[in-house]
Amino acid sequence: MLRLNGAFPSFSPSGDLIAFNPDFDSNAGIDIVKSDGSKRWNLLKGRTAFYNSWSPTENNVIFTSIGPIFDSVKATVQIARVSFDLQREGEVQAEIKILTREETGNNAFPSCSPDGKRLVFRSGRSGHKNLYILDAMEGEVNNEGGIRRVTDGPWIDTMPSWSPDGNLIAFSSNRHNPANVDAFSIYVMCSDGSDVRRIYVAGAEGSEEVDRERINHVCFSADGEWLLFTANMGGVTAEPVSLPNQFQPYGDLYVVRLDGSGLRRLTWNGYENGTPTWHPGDEKELGSLGLNSSGYKLSGQFDEPLWIRCDL
Repeated sequence: MLRLNGAFPSFSPSGDLIAFNPDFDSNAGIDIVKSDGSKRWNLLKGRTAFYNSWSPTENNVIFTSIGPIFDSVKATVQIARVSFDLQREGEVQAEIKILTREETGNNAFPSCSPDGKRLVFRSGRSGHKNLYILDAMEGEVNNEGGIRRVTDGPWIDTMPSWSPDGNLIAFSSNRHNPANVDAFSIYVMCSDGSDVRRIYVAGAEGSEEVDRERINHVCFSADGEWLLFTANMGGVTAEPVSLPNQFQPYGDLYVVRLDGSGLRRLTWNGYENGTPTWHPGDEKELGSLGLNSSGYKLSGQFDEPLWIRCDL
């Protein structure tokens, strides 16, 4: 596990680089760091970007979402293809190609297929946030047949992850309870949108426990046998007043098999542990990440604690 001051980390296909978003406000953009912490580059600066997916077949190509995060279905958020060269130190020159049409609203969370030809992503273009598949090279901007819809309904399907063999797509959805925007669970479907099924994690189908699932940021392991995700199933582990102001203080990391068996908790604390990613190779390939080896000055960045008032 690596500590980055940012969100949405994504390993390169070889595992030697990590792309992530350092912030969504004053320090918005995309940074890349070596997985041993020895070098760091600024790829995209001053432009809000979130969620990154490396191309598994092309060198130095990342897909990302450009636009405001946590916004409505009508907000302009576009899927972008970012090509770059890391030969220079510091800020690098990046070529940005927008793949989605501007008038299509909120397009986000791209995940690249193993052959590098397609992206699955979430779009709000219909008025509901469902999943679509997009041509990873040309997109839909200059390619009328470059996009197709794979889920359809008055609910939220989001944060998809393509399996390593290309056959399955896992995602988070509240389709079992569309009126509750917090009721997200894991779903898996074939890459053509067929055979959608829910993976019951917190309990058996129909139980009270499974109805309280809040599961997001699902991603496949490199062998395709496990799903890594963040969830609210651990309960409260400390008094909220004793914690820094966490934006979403409900996440611990878990893994589970595709059939719902083998549930295992990986973290246990009062903070949000979100936007996880798997290293594509053997864990022995990971170096030691130095606290300041990338040359960036470290500083504590915490918000003020939450204050609780009561009338006595």
